[in-house]
Amino acid sequence: MKVKLCKKNKWTDAIATMITETHPDINISTKKCIGKCHKCKEPPIAKVDKEILVGKDKKDLYDMIISKL
Repeated sequence: MKVKLCKKNKWTDAIATMITETHPDINISTKKCIGKCHKCKEPPIAKVDKEILVGKDKKDLYDMIISKL
């Protein structure tokens, strides 16, 4: 599984930490752009295997990512 996080998103560090602590085998990268310009700054957002996931909060996004395992 590949998880890409937007460098400009305020939740990136928290979500990356949550995933790394519980699933160190998941490939996480922080990208300058994940292709959702102007939508990626506020809500927790990630690109997982080419699918964009948007959570209500960081826990919601984390759960969405983990459910893809």
